[in-house]
Amino acid sequence: MSENLQPKFEEGRTIDQVKEEVNHEGGRSAEMWAFGEDAAAKAAIDFAPFDALSQPVKLLVLSEEWCPDCTDGLPIIDRIAKETGKLDVRVLKRDEHLDVADLFLNKGLWRSIPTIIVLDENYNGVGHIAERPDGVTERRTELRKALHAEHPEYGGFEARPDELSEEVRSARMAAETALKATTVEWSVPAIAAWLAEAVSVPAAK
Repeated sequence: MSENLQPKFEEGRTIDQVKEEVNHEGGRSAEMWAFGEDAAAKAAIDFAPFDALSQPVKLLVLSEEWCPDCTDGLPIIDRIAKETGKLDVRVLKRDEHLDVADLFLNKGLWRSIPTIIVLDENYNGVGHIAERPDGVTERRTELRKALHAEHPEYGGFEARPDELSEEVRSARMAAETALKATTVEWSVPAIAAWLAEAVSVPAAK
């Protein structure tokens, strides 16, 4: 897919600007950002594929501050960008840029976030990835199912949070956040490797 996105890229915010906005607003999103940033800082990331890039690769990320995958993923991208100097990143709010979201649908179907769009030197979209690696999704799902099987008081794996009482919803969220914290050691490196594969596309041209 090829789409010139230079105006959108130039309109985007840096990750530092996103972080500043999230922390200024506070609340649940700021807590999620702190979790993601701590996870990204502590995990072992293989920087070699990024260091091997001949020049920085531009990334345009569709995101929303309330999305856990975004507050997980952006700090990982930020650490890689700052430690290697090989990623030039700008972030757009997905809901304000549905025209871009519709060009880069997840599996051709969904406006997923984060959507990470890889640009070539002419700002053409040459590839994209969304949410998280399938392997991370599968392993986390198995763990969540086991959690809910052991703790039916959280409403059950299939229950939507908005179907639950505030008390149950809060307990469920706390339990699932604690569970996700146990996955950081392998999920963060997996996300970094997934990103490394995606950014190799323009480098190979």
